[in-house]
Amino acid sequence: MEKKIDIINNWNLKRVFDELENGNMKIPKFQRGYVWERTKIVHLLNSIYKQYPIGSFFIWTASKEEYTNFTREIEGLNLPKNPYSNEYSFILDGQQRITSLYVALKGKMLNNTDYSTICFNVEKGVFQIPRLKTEKHNIPAYKLFDTAEYGNVLKDYVMYDLEHQTNLLQVWRDCEQTFSDYPISIIKTMKMNLEEVVDIFERINQGGKRLSLFDLVHASTWSPDFDLREKINKFNSEDAVKNFGGVENEVFTQSLALNIFDDATNQNQLKLTSEACIQKWNVTSDCIKKAIDYVRSYGVSFSSFLPYHSFIPVLQYYFYKSQSSSVQAKHKKFIEDWFWTATFSQHYSSSSLSKMKEDAEWINGLVNNIDVPRTFKVLISLKDITRVRMQNNSVIKNGVMCLMSLRTPKDFDNGNTVPLDRSNLSKSNSKENHHFFPYSLREQFGTDANGINSLLNFVLITSRLNREISNKYPSDYMKEYTTQNTFIKEHLQTHFITEEAYDAILENNLQKFLELRGKEIVAEIQSKTQFETFNEDEYVSQEEEIVEEDFEFETEIETEE
Repeated sequence: MEKKIDIINNWNLKRVFDELENGNMKIPKFQRGYVWERTKIVHLLNSIYKQYPIGSFFIWTASKEEYTNFTREIEGLNLPKNPYSNEYSFILDGQQRITSLYVALKGKMLNNTDYSTICFNVEKGVFQIPRLKTEKHNIPAYKLFDTAEYGNVLKDYVMYDLEHQTNLLQVWRDCEQTFSDYPISIIKTMKMNLEEVVDIFERINQGGKRLSLFDLVHASTWSPDFDLREKINKFNSEDAVKNFGGVENEVFTQSLALNIFDDATNQNQLKLTSEACIQKWNVTSDCIKKAIDYVRSYGVSFSSFLPYHSFIPVLQYYFYKSQSSSVQAKHKKFIEDWFWTATFSQHYSSSSLSKMKEDAEWINGLVNNIDVPRTFKVLISLKDITRVRMQNNSVIKNGVMCLMSLRTPKDFDNGNTVPLDRSNLSKSNSKENHHFFPYSLREQFGTDANGINSLLNFVLITSRLNREISNKYPSDYMKEYTTQNTFIKEHLQTHFITEEAYDAILENNLQKFLELRGKEIVAEIQSKTQFETFNEDEYVSQEEEIVEEDFEFETEIETEE
């Protein structure tokens, strides 16, 4: 059998750095970017100093001519783009360790972090990030591999040791010797094609650091002609999409899987190929844009308002199957009922991909004139809504935010419409979530942090107005604005604040305000979902469902790096 790997044990760190600086050693495009923090690098350096093993590095050798466009350059390191030799050594496993050692031992600045601050303390015999500037004997780690700087340190400690009867010079020499001699184990692939290499990448990235499903899909769909991550970044860089807040990576993989396989399970997402993605990318990205435009009609003014990101793949599937630029009139009510009942029943709180398949099958039926409603039972009480906290991830919270958005909220001092996306040029006119009853005065209102952070105590206003009324009693600022704005009660209605709730404001009565506003919002949910009436005293609400987090993008796989 032909040999496909070669194990090399005679490399050291200087040889690795030489390969980087000659442009020979590169990171392949499907690898993620550099992410290690300084504390983790310090731990790695101390492992080498103690002569502990730090693992092997897996390298794939590939021809310069064939894979010139395959490299991912590390911005800020200014390494040569072209290799000195006639082939690249692509790092399949170990790129974060290699980059970490390079930036620390070369004293580089990367991603606005200065790695020259990592030091070796010759008195303690440890690498560290000094906490005090006055601490003695901290030598920047990069001086180990800088011949001139290394020599200057030697000269300094010759005199210091003589004066203080210490042996710090020898500690510095031993440290340099340890790093110079430290063996680096290299495993090189030989005569492997791209398909085999991607398979290796997926297999070796199976334990250690968390690797998302998207990382594996990105790796398996990568080709010189298609880079999924680059495609998504380009999509999200468009002004209209940026104003919306961007689209999650997984929306694209799920949408592609639905359009290709009619099913977006993890297995089908991993079956995506570069050829299939190239064929379907343009139509899929266009359908995602149509889906974004459509959810705006449900108050999703900004991506963070989406009750579930799963809604976008399902809705784009409608446009994909119907080949239409808009939703047909006869389907609008069906889709609207699905959206609101799926939201307030928390339809996607579990088994999201299985439910996405069911919803996609229903969408396919609509397109083929099988006009069957798809709705879900909704049971929400006033107590449930009151208990939702603004700082929690909650589907119900996002659904209520959509309802607030649909009312086109207005600043209650002047009646100007509050922009809910990022389209405003002035930051002062951008949207903010504001405590109507200020957080700082919560004790005066007879409540605690949980009570004051109730969703019902938040309104959507501009940052300008938020700063103006911050830390004031609602009764005070409301009386002031009432004299300025003759339509203030109409403008408060855009925030679900009724005349009765207005009276509670003038009394600084938080509990009454929350109750009255909550009833208004519950009534709005009822009108959207048409759920059956029930006796609230007999209804046992389930708090954990109301604050259910959207876990649909938490599928992760353990990896070594």
